[in-house]
Amino acid sequence: MSLVKNGFFNRKRHIEVPESRLLAPESDNIMDVVCAEYGVSVTDLKTSVRGQVNEPRNVAIYLMRHLRSDTLSAICKEFGLKKDSSAGSIVDRVKKQMLKDKQFRNNVQQIEKKLTTKS
Repeated sequence: MSLVKNGFFNRKRHIEVPESRLLAPESDNIMDVVCAEYGVSVTDLKTSVRGQVNEPRNVAIYLMRHLRSDTLSAICKEFGLKKDSSAGSIVDRVKKQMLKDKQFRNNVQQIEKKLTTKS
């Protein structure tokens, strides 16, 4: 099943076909790949320290929203955020950073490619 999911996700995902979401990578898989790319643990990924940027965490939140179309409240539950607006702000921040920083954009796209192509 994994090869089918990975091979067809990009071509079959469609906003008007909710079942196409079944082909999306699992949230655990997203976190594992992000952790491997950044060399952090899942605990580090889910930890937030006020005033410090946690890039791996932000990327994981962005990918969960972008690839899986997870609701902001579901993302908040997963990462221990208190308000939906916090998750929304993180997603917007990552989008803006991707527009400004080519290296960051390439890193995120590389992670996304690993998640959406067959192994």
